[in-house]
Amino acid sequence: MKKSARIAGIIFLAIAFVDVLLLAIGNETAPVYIKPFLIPALAVATLCALLPEHKGKLTTLLVTGMAFHWAGDVLLEFSDDGFIFFALGLGAFLVGHLFYISVIMNNVGDIKGWKESIVWSLPLVIGPVAAAAFNIGFPMTAALIIYAIVLPFVPAFGGIWALRRRPLAWRIIIGGLLFIFSDTLVAVNVFYDTDFFLRHAIVIATYLAAELLLVSTMARWIAEK
Repeated sequence: MKKSARIAGIIFLAIAFVDVLLLAIGNETAPVYIKPFLIPALAVATLCALLPEHKGKLTTLLVTGMAFHWAGDVLLEFSDDGFIFFALGLGAFLVGHLFYISVIMNNVGDIKGWKESIVWSLPLVIGPVAAAAFNIGFPMTAALIIYAIVLPFVPAFGGIWALRRRPLAWRIIIGGLLFIFSDTLVAVNVFYDTDFFLRHAIVIATYLAAELLLVSTMARWIAEK
């Protein structure tokens, strides 16, 4: 790994640690200002690792996906001010996932992966969709259903990586599942007003772990391609 990428990665981990620690001790104010720097720090580490040797379509797709996730982070900070910020934030994460999936698909192989991914995704989609349909009114229902359908494709394609013996497939699977876990905790609190000790710290920790696993794995694959 390049020295610049290593240093940038350490900076990302340091910022992430401080963010989670502050949330764990009950400080809800400072993390609001820290969060917008998390994905950019990870993006800098990724670009340091890939550029200039691996400047190309896949690097662009990966970084664009990260940019949309950063936008989602920022927009969701204003979700208490109205549904529009929640919808835009959710939409930004949705588009970001589509860019991630486009990178992951490049390591799948032939088009048969689409059929396999649908099978892998169904069990992860049924629960959130059912909960939305019966307990949440429109337009929340529509937004959650669309997001819930797309999100499981990340670990699903990771499963296809595993079936086709691609290196580090387990990191894509775990990263995708951690994303689902983190978003589920957010949804439960938003729609059912359910909270528990360290919930916010766990949400951020699992979200950042998911981002790190997914991005580092895709970047490593791009570098070795």
